[in-house]
Amino acid sequence: MERCLQLAKNGWGTTYPNPMVGCVIVKDGKIIAEGWHHHAGGPHAEAHAIMQAKADELKGATLYVNLEPCNHIGRTGACAPLVASHGITTVVIGCVDSNKKVNGSGIDYLKGQGLKVITGVLEQKAQALNKRFFRFHRDKRPHLVLKWAQTKNQFFAPHSKEINRPVWISNAYSRQHAHSLRSKEQAILVGYNTWLEDQPKLTAYRWNENNPTKVVLGGSQRPTKEVLWIQRNRVETVGELLHELYKNDIQSVLVEGGAKTLQQFIDADLWDECYVYQSPNDWNEGLKAPRIPGNPKSLTEYGTDELLYFSKE
Repeated sequence: MERCLQLAKNGWGTTYPNPMVGCVIVKDGKIIAEGWHHHAGGPHAEAHAIMQAKADELKGATLYVNLEPCNHIGRTGACAPLVASHGITTVVIGCVDSNKKVNGSGIDYLKGQGLKVITGVLEQKAQALNKRFFRFHRDKRPHLVLKWAQTKNQFFAPHSKEINRPVWISNAYSRQHAHSLRSKEQAILVGYNTWLEDQPKLTAYRWNENNPTKVVLGGSQRPTKEVLWIQRNRVETVGELLHELYKNDIQSVLVEGGAKTLQQFIDADLWDECYVYQSPNDWNEGLKAPRIPGNPKSLTEYGTDELLYFSKE
């Protein structure tokens, strides 16, 4: 199961709105095939693994998977019937899929076909890997990650600037790490003023080409055709904003700014994780950074910067 989780991570950021799933098939104490879900619309992990094995090898084999096999047809065929049709006799599952389209039906099908099914293996790790997927289906909202950079004396940005581009507070190492965060989340959100004043790319080019969906909140006109624009007159509260994102099938959001937008999430107590990049520099004046309650769970150094990580978990 550890190997399943390791394989599943290969699809981090590319499987939305599907979960990350890895699969290992074992026979006579040896791994005969492995697979993972690469992207939505592509073969699921079980199908990918089965394609790597010879038909006669699969008879009597044990299949390990970190999430319950599906039993419904979407853009791909159902996995539970596929597994049962190849002579696999035992299926070991990390955790049940809480999506109402699955939610135990895959397990029931496999048992009904005479397969032995074992569940709850490394269950907490399996649930943690797909916490975005589970939160979306359980709480009807996306998983929320806040991120900003600040000076040592907690300034967030200058009061004004001469050109429309970001003023960098964090160093190059921190900015690369921030792009790794972007590559993992389905969407990235900024307020309309930040969009206008900084003209940010909102991409993950410092890490890879897996760019999140751009979401802009507020403003009097649509920023660009490529942006998911949420008008303020449609969402008066953070809760209404999250409902709008939920309706658009957004499972996770990295909220990058500005300071007012970030503070609204904090004040509404609607956030799950928070990353604060703190430089060693002090400013004499500027816009104050958001304030988040509690102490960081961890502190990491990125060159001269410190990364303060907060989490509700």
